Amino acid sequence: MEGNSIKPSNRSTQVESFKVMDVLRRANQLEAEGKTIYHCEVGQPESGAPKTVAQAAVAALNGDANQSRLGYTDAFGLIALREKIAEHYREKYSLPADKEVGTDRIVVTTGSSGGFLLAFTACFDAGDVIAVASSGYPCYRNIGGALGLELANVPINEEFKLTANELRKEIDERKASGKKRISGVILSSPSNPTGAMLSVQELKDMCELCEKEGVRFLSDEIYHGISYDKEAATALSFSSTAIVINSFSKYYSMSGWRLGWMVLPPDLVDPINTLQQNMFINAPTISQTAAIQCWEPETIAELETHVAKYRKSREFILKQMDSISEIPSKNIAPADGGFYVYIDLGEELVCREKGLGSTEMCRMLLEQKGVAFTPGTDFEDPSGNLGDRRFRISYAGGTTVVADAMNHFKDFWPYWVKRVQEAKM
Repeated sequence: MEGNSIKPSNRSTQVESFKVMDVLRRANQLEAEGKTIYHCEVGQPESGAPKTVAQAAVAALNGDANQSRLGYTDAFGLIALREKIAEHYREKYSLPADKEVGTDRIVVTTGSSGGFLLAFTACFDAGDVIAVASSGYPCYRNIGGALGLELANVPINEEFKLTANELRKEIDERKASGKKRISGVILSSPSNPTGAMLSVQELKDMCELCEKEGVRFLSDEIYHGISYDKEAATALSFSSTAIVINSFSKYYSMSGWRLGWMVLPPDLVDPINTLQQNMFINAPTISQTAAIQCWEPETIAELETHVAKYRKSREFILKQMDSISEIPSKNIAPADGGFYVYIDLGEELVCREKGLGSTEMCRMLLEQKGVAFTPGTDFEDPSGNLGDRRFRISYAGGTTVVADAMNHFKDFWPYWVKRVQEAKM
């Protein structure tokens, strides 16, 4: 036989890396070499799982064998956990009677990532078009691309949001030009990376537009619980066809436990059940067992102390950025929720033709000062040039880390400005 026909699939070689993990890998290498690193790259809470959750996991592992076997669960997850999730929606969002969530519509997933894979596979076929925000979570694009979906990168507005207005414009332009219609849209509110949140009315408008146009809305609500003086609404209040995706990784501080959930419209219950049975069987049983404690008063009290720390770190970063005269306030995303600040350097503070964009700035900052930020190339529409102008600061890693990181960044900043100015001469 001539040649070697055994090779990786085309889809696997066309998927982009998750660049924040590349930054983390280099940061960890430097740390292993003895360098002090200030981790502001990943959205991982410093605190770890709540005490009650960890205790429940230990109890399950050490209990009687018949009670702690931790074998398979129902494909949709432990009924006790799904009952807690259903109760959470009743109490937090005050859903009207016709919008109440039953346990039969809740599926516990292997993180939100497992939810994205299940949702994309159940809702769309290869060649379908899904809309994403031009500044958004990169795995939406990467998972969609791996499944053969086509992406419509919809430009965000001046408030760093994708609202019904921007989506409507994209829908109308596609109709006028004869392009494929949009089959679905996925967005997060609060957003990663921008932190921007849709208002209650903006979310309602998005749901109504999607139902009117026959567009499946995937509402990523994994940063709910972490917002600052703005009300977070759920798509379940306004839509009977939307999928809501959530996770235990952010507010609940269980990132490594790989646990999330989805609330499904009735027409997707059977398809998702079949896919879950075949792709994952069930989410990790130990994680499900422990997560039942997430809504206990003691747990919530602990989690709210985390949010207070995020608020303090957010205020510190924004104050520090306000003191950098070269970056106007309009270039800093609103950071309404989540634990990120997203910043646009503008054309004046980059010189891409000399290789001096935000990617190089983040590299130099890490190598010289040990500060790990994530360049915007991870989040921006790859067909544009904003990725190498923007960067994200995560403040999930604790107030001390954030304070030290920002002090080192301000130390580094005049050097960066001088490098760019000299390159432009």
